[in-house]
Amino acid sequence: MPCGEYFTDYTSRMGLVRWRTQKIALALGLPLPFLAPFLFEGGTLTLLTQAYIFGVAVLGLNVILGYAGEIVLAQGAFMAIGAYSTSRLLEAGAGLLPALAIGGFMSAMVAVGFGLPSFRVKGFYIAISTLALQFISEWFFNNGQAAFIHGGSQQQFPSDVGLLGPVAKVGSTFDKYYLALVAVLLFALLSLNLSRTGIGKTFRAVHENDLSAAVLGVNVFKNKLLAFGIGGFMIGVAGGLYGFQIGFISPGYFTLSLTLEHYVMLLFGGLGRVWGALLGVGVVTLIRDNLRELLGIVSDLTGMNATATVPVFFGVIIIVVLAVEPKGVLAALGKIKEYFRKWPFAY
Repeated sequence: MPCGEYFTDYTSRMGLVRWRTQKIALALGLPLPFLAPFLFEGGTLTLLTQAYIFGVAVLGLNVILGYAGEIVLAQGAFMAIGAYSTSRLLEAGAGLLPALAIGGFMSAMVAVGFGLPSFRVKGFYIAISTLALQFISEWFFNNGQAAFIHGGSQQQFPSDVGLLGPVAKVGSTFDKYYLALVAVLLFALLSLNLSRTGIGKTFRAVHENDLSAAVLGVNVFKNKLLAFGIGGFMIGVAGGLYGFQIGFISPGYFTLSLTLEHYVMLLFGGLGRVWGALLGVGVVTLIRDNLRELLGIVSDLTGMNATATVPVFFGVIIIVVLAVEPKGVLAALGKIKEYFRKWPFAY
C-alpha cells in the first residue's frame, strides 16, 4: 500500500481503482482514446480500431487460457463463426448489436461443444481438439456446398447499418473506431471483474491444479465449459466487429496464423493479466505493422516474398519472451517498479 493511503471499508479495499496514483492516471489517460480520431489520420485510426477489436479477441483467449488454463488453437475459427453469423444476420435486417450478440452466442456454443473432451482429457490433448475445429472451420467456410448455411465463402458487409434494426446508422471510420473502443472497454471491465468473482477464482483454481480443485468441491468440468463459453462469446463478438470494420470477410482472414498472432499478443503482455493482454495487443500490433512495411520494402528490392516470414518473427518473439520473462512484459515492468521502489535500500 502506498505511504499515506489507507482503507476504511471493504468496498474501497476491493475497488478496481484503489490508489491515488491510479485515479490520477485514469483521469488523465481515459479521455485520450476518445480524442484520438481528432489527432490521427485515417490509416492510424484504422490500425487503432483493429487493435481494439483484437484486444477483445485476446481478452476472450485470456479467459480460456489465462484464467482456466485450457489451451485453445481455434482462435481463428471462433472469430470466423462470429463474423459469418453476424454477416448473415445483417443480411436478414437485424441491427448490428443484435447480430454481434447472436454471433458471439453461436461462437460460444461451438466453443462449449469442442470443449466437451475436457471431461476426459486436458493440456495438449484438448488443444488438439480445438485445432481440429480450426481445420474443420476452414474447410466448412471454403465449401461452396454449405453456402446455404454460411452464405458464401466471400461476403461483403453492408457499409451502413443500424445499431438496432434501422435505428442509429453507423458505418464511417469514426463510427467503427468508437464502436471498437466501447467494446474493448466494456469487455476489459468485464474481464477485470470476472477475475475478482467466485467464478474467476474457481477458474484459477482449475488452472493451478484441477485435481486439488475437485477435492475442494469445485465442479471442474462445468467451470472449464463455462470458461470456453465466456471466452468464445468474446472472441465471436470480436470476429463480427472485425468483419464489419474491414467490410469484407473470407476464410483467409481466419487461419491458424491469426491464432499464432493472438498468442504472441497474450504471451508478450502477460498470461492471465487483463492489462497485460491489452499491452501485448498494442505493442505487437505496432510491431506487426512496421514489420510488414519493412518486409514489403525488402520484397520490392529482392523480388522475394519476404512478408511471408512474418509468422516466423512472431514465433521468435514467443520463444524469446518465454525464455526471458515467462510471465510477460507486464511482470517485467512490475519487477522494475519494485526495484526502484526499494532502491537504494534492499529492504
